This record gives sequence, structure tokens and C-alpha cells, in this order.
Amino acid sequence: MSEDVFGIDLGTTYSAIAHMDEYGRPQIIQNRDGQNTTPSVVYFESASNFVVGQEAKNGARVYPDETVSLIKREMGEKNERIFFDEPFYPETISSLILKQLVAEAQEATGSTSSRVVITVPAYFGLAEKEATRHAGQIAGLDVVGILAEPVAAALSTGITSAQDKCYFVYDLGGGTFDCTVLRTAQDTFEVVATDGNRKLGGADWDEALFDLVLSKFVQEKGIDDDPAADPEFYQGLMNDVESAKKTLSKKEKARLRCSYEGVQGVVNVTREEFEAATRPLLNETLDIVQRTLDAATAKEPGLSIDEILLVGGSSRMPQVAAGLSSRFPWPLRNTEFDLAVAEGAAIYGNGVQPAVSDGAGSEDSAPAAGLPGLGSGQEIVLDGRQVTFTNVLSKSVGVLFFNKETEEDYIGFLAHAQDKLPIHTTMTAFTIRDHQTSVEVQLYEQSGETESREVEHNKRITPEGVDPRITGLPDLPEGSPIELTLSITNEGLASLRAVEPTSGHELTLEASLSPMQPEELEQARGIVSRMSISI
Repeated sequence: MSEDVFGIDLGTTYSAIAHMDEYGRPQIIQNRDGQNTTPSVVYFESASNFVVGQEAKNGARVYPDETVSLIKREMGEKNERIFFDEPFYPETISSLILKQLVAEAQEATGSTSSRVVITVPAYFGLAEKEATRHAGQIAGLDVVGILAEPVAAALSTGITSAQDKCYFVYDLGGGTFDCTVLRTAQDTFEVVATDGNRKLGGADWDEALFDLVLSKFVQEKGIDDDPAADPEFYQGLMNDVESAKKTLSKKEKARLRCSYEGVQGVVNVTREEFEAATRPLLNETLDIVQRTLDAATAKEPGLSIDEILLVGGSSRMPQVAAGLSSRFPWPLRNTEFDLAVAEGAAIYGNGVQPAVSDGAGSEDSAPAAGLPGLGSGQEIVLDGRQVTFTNVLSKSVGVLFFNKETEEDYIGFLAHAQDKLPIHTTMTAFTIRDHQTSVEVQLYEQSGETESREVEHNKRITPEGVDPRITGLPDLPEGSPIELTLSITNEGLASLRAVEPTSGHELTLEASLSPMQPEELEQARGIVSRMSISI
């Protein structure tokens, strides 16, 4: 490569950035605090300054209304926050984290490159993936790849496509849980099945431990009101709880000091108590593991797992290895936990061919469909070999239908989660009444963890500002056919073509990939470009 490509693990609670060193090895780039990871927390100091990282996290108790954390859980959603009279969406806030990471990496390495590969959970849907790409572009970066986190983690362990093996990646991060069945063979990295929960992670273990400590403190000291209602107490104890969780991964006991309105005390917590309090959370991850395995074996009966790779900082907790070993027979392999994904992204980025995108919105910029990465089938060079990355559809995609018997809307799915990409499928729908001269077509994507026909469990992805109707049709009787064709590319981009065969009238819809409209993206670029990093 003629230019450095930074690999970025844009995490829910912590983020990391890496590059390939002069010896061709992935290397984590430490931040200005000398740490390998940076808290994914943003403090809005003024209209022109922001703070990212530990300082922002430390100040959250003092400036709770100006501090944002866990923003990754909102990616792909139209959630707006206002700071200093300016709108900030999840993409915009994430872009500030990316901007800080790259600025510090450039400073540490002397590189001027803005080329990056950003990782995402494998189960991210269309909107979440595109939101991540937009976050990079808002930050002024050249996003040359969007890569699935499990694939990145596997790359970091030295797994190669020359090996004919099947791995299960268990990735428990700070705010998201991701698990994937990944096969390597014949110069291919193939995702067989994937699943997860974008709102389950180490932060939930922190909350459970917080509740345990708070309950003990209140009971032991006879406090009548709720100390957690005090923002300073809450933030202070949350910081201590995070440290105590790490302690309980190494020791059997942890001690926490609590102080509230002059009442002080020391709370002792054992690992056994912590694991009992969080067992439902662990069991939820194990149930998702089983669900993923069931999906993989349904596709490929007789499939056998060679190893389970443990990824994510929260996978260090002893209960994770114990829980997996109690239910599944395969050997466990530790990775570098919270560093593996960024390192794997750097390895991947080093093999991406140059001039994929300039990320700046120029005429030469690659469109979303041209990006390498998550399921793109993109060939890159690894250890001198051409390697292909393939993926599956992470969320089911369907069309809004009407049931005349129940008089209710429902979603009829044309493509299902775990279907191998690319997808090209057809379905015949029918008009629902006589004299129908128009047909409305609405495209939806699964939003829950499992496929559901109920409309509220799905997300409308019909493009904004587009009339989703075929009009001017002949006077059709009830039951007249409408031919639907759904195509989903290797990149996971969906389009739907609806045709009324007698007239030949048709409608083509491309999925609305981002909740942000073009004018909002342009506004966000302007806002972020004017903002400086506080050092």
C-alpha cells in the first residue's frame, strides 16, 4: 500500500485504532493518555470544541447534559440531540470519536493518511452499516472498508483462508453482543450465520453490579431515599463499579467506597454474588449462541465447530468461559479481547486495493454499493494471496401486505436472515379489491432479534420522499397478480421491483439506508469541520 490505512474498532464503550507497522504487523496506536483504548464518550465543551475519551467520561458526573456515551446503540436511528443550537445525530457524534482517534493516530505515527477501515457488528442491519460509513465521511475520512467485527477478530489471531476450519466468534463488548459462525477455506472467509443483540454488553453487567452495590449500601446504612437519583453519586459509583468488575475478573472479592450526604461506607462484593446477579445476562448470550448454531446447522447439517474465539473486553469475565464450556464442547481460544478487532481491521485495510473511495463526496467517491467489507465479496491481498470475504443477510427483508380475513397489515418476507448474499428472489402478490388502479409497495427490514410478521417489529426502509405506488393501472379485479422482485447485493443493499404484468407499469425502490437526509449529512459535515479537539 502506498498510504497507511488505519483500522478502527468503533466500540460502544471503548474504541481503538491500529495500523500495520514497518514489519508488516498490526499495531495498536496508543492515545495521548498512553492507553490502548479510548472511552467512546463525547463532551460538548462549546460550540467549537469537544472532548473525547477519559476526560469526557470523568466529567460526565459534572456535565451529564453535555456528555454522550453508548452512542453506538443508536446507530441507524433518527435520534437528534441539540448542543449549542446545533443538531447532532448518532452519526455526527460518532464522527467526533473517529475524528479524535485518527488525529491522535496521525500525530503518533507521523502519517497524514485519512484512509480507514471501520468495523461493525456482523448483525448490523442496512441502516446501521450505512450510518457507520456516514460517520466516517462526516469526520472527513476516506472509508475504504466496512468490516464485520468477527472477521476482523479472526484475522487478528493469525487465522488464514488457507486453513479449512470453522470457528464460532463470541464477541461480548461494552455495549453490544455479536456471535458468528465463520468458515475459512480455499482463500475464502465465509460467514455462515450471525446473530446478536445491539443493546446487550458489558455496560449491562456494570448496571447489575451497580444495583447490587447500591442495594447493599442502602440496607447497611439504613438510607431511606434513592442515592442513584443524585447524578454525582450515580456517576461516581458507576466509575467505581467498572473498576470493581475488572477486579472481580481477577479476584474473588472487591471493595467499593460509597458516600452519600455525609453517610459513608465500604461495600464488599464477591465474585459469586456478582455472577449470580448477572446470570440472566450471561444466559441471554448463551441462548443467542445456540440460536446462531441452530441457524448454521439448519443451513449446513453436520457442521462442526473447531474453536470458539473469545472477543471483546467483557469476554474476560470468568463466567463467560465457564458458561460456554458448560453448554458447548469446543475448545476456547482467547484473542486480545478489546484490541483484536482494531488489529484485524488494520490487517484487512492493508490488503484493500487503493483508490476505492476518496470519502469526501467528490465525483470519484465510491457509492455505498462499491465499498469493500461486510459481505462485499471483495477480494483483498493477505500474505500474498487473493482472499474473498463473503457474508449472509443479517436482517430479514420484506414487504407490507394486508390480510383481508383479519383486516390487519403484516410483513411478508422475501429474504430471510442468514440467507447467503447476494440474493435475487421473486414473489407474486395480488390486489385486494376490485377496480384497483394503484398499488402501494412498502419495503421493511426486521428490527427485532428474530423475524416477526408484526409491523411494529420491523423498520420501514422505503426511501423518504418517494411515492411508493404504481399508478395508472387498468381497472383491475381483485386477485390480479403483481410481480415482486427483491435483489440484495453482496454489500447488503436492497432494491425492490414491482410490475403489473398486463400494463407493464412498474416501480423500483432502493432501500433507504440512512435516517439522515443528504442535506442533514452536509450540515453535519460543516458542523464537525468547524469543531476543534480539546487537548
